[in-house]
Amino acid sequence: MKKNILKNLALGLMLLFAASAFAQDEAVPFAVADKAPAYPGCENLSGEVLQDCTSQKIINFVNANFDTSLGKKLGIVGSTRIVVQFKIDADGNTTDVRSRSLDNDAKVRERLQTEANRVVEKLPNMKPAEKEGKKVAILYSLPIQFEVPKTTEEKN
Repeated sequence: MKKNILKNLALGLMLLFAASAFAQDEAVPFAVADKAPAYPGCENLSGEVLQDCTSQKIINFVNANFDTSLGKKLGIVGSTRIVVQFKIDADGNTTDVRSRSLDNDAKVRERLQTEANRVVEKLPNMKPAEKEGKKVAILYSLPIQFEVPKTTEEKN
């Protein structure tokens, strides 16, 4: 059921290249880091395999912990999108979590943003990224496509 509701979460973690609301004085873009942050269980990997492992584990964590009952509670019909931006700091902590829902309804936007922030803030501590042998903060953007499938009655 969660796979249907959070369809397209596998769009994955996208690099936040453009200017954002984050203070970028200490954070580097993902592509510039020599070594990506490592989610628990990915620490012994390197290169693209490390990036893919960390991204997939973050996606799985969000998918498993997002309160999918919000769709029914909020009366969402169809799909809506939430973009969560966050930083994995030089200590491996998830910080500066911000989200933006693209839903038209202000109440729905607020609840989805709050839920997305809650889940991302619970991410486990990770091994930080490195640039030139130094631990650095990395910026991420995670798009979430939240879908509520139509029931059989609504389809007919």
